[in-house]
Amino acid sequence: MSIENCGRTLTIDAEPQRVVSLWQSVTEELLALGLRDRIVAVQGNYAPYPESVAEQAQGLTSIGTSMGFPSKEVLLSQAPDFVAGQVLDGFAFDASQGYASVEELEQSGVTVYGANLCTSADAQTDAWSIDTAAKTLSDLGKIFNVSDKADEVIDRLNADKEAVVQAVAGEPTVKTAYFNGGTGPVIVLAGGVYDSLITTAGGENVFPSDAIYVSKEEFAASDPDAILVGTFEGQDFASQKQFLEENFPEMRAVKDGRISEVPTQETDSSISVMVGLTKIANALHPDLQLTVPTS
Repeated sequence: MSIENCGRTLTIDAEPQRVVSLWQSVTEELLALGLRDRIVAVQGNYAPYPESVAEQAQGLTSIGTSMGFPSKEVLLSQAPDFVAGQVLDGFAFDASQGYASVEELEQSGVTVYGANLCTSADAQTDAWSIDTAAKTLSDLGKIFNVSDKADEVIDRLNADKEAVVQAVAGEPTVKTAYFNGGTGPVIVLAGGVYDSLITTAGGENVFPSDAIYVSKEEFAASDPDAILVGTFEGQDFASQKQFLEENFPEMRAVKDGRISEVPTQETDSSISVMVGLTKIANALHPDLQLTVPTS
């Protein structure tokens, strides 16, 4: 079969049997499709696996770390026939860092699939959205001949999304900041999937799509109605909340106590994306008290 991926036509003669995943969200999608027996190695996880796939994830061979990718030699030692990465430019495929490039892998007979994103620039555009996970799941379903299972997972994600869309219809738009740490400048999450999630949940990101680092003065001036705190492994929500309260006491969201945790894992293009969406909707519209789906 052939499939279009990141401006390339991938022709696959047989279902891949030796898969290496170089990003956790991709690993989660493979596990959700029942492909545990095909995964020979993964980069490493950057957060606990969702409950629905945690048992399957036990015992996976890790050849990297949460943010460290395997060298070319280590990757090729796994004899993969299929490698999936979050983006195809740089990062896991950066030859200057000693990693195998996409071209080198393809020359070795490996199919390389860009899951969720194609280039790093996509991260802050609408090419990366709340629906990206469904596209990746659909592609993987075709590649591994498990489209029925992929459709089942996608249908569940779409149902969870629609529940939020229906619930927030008619609700006032909430000015929202998504804080991701830092003490000055501070880090904000904007553009791409973050804007897509906030908008779908009935909000509006107070920062432009290309914002990443903003000064404390800029952050204070944004004066959002609500602040989301994107925590990750090793980061404590209580301390992040305390930082906001101590440094921005005059901010409307801080005065009103509208600071809510939404782990970044749940806003990635993964099987947990609608968990993040529902938590955001609850943070922006507390009266809704939507039931958070299982991941």
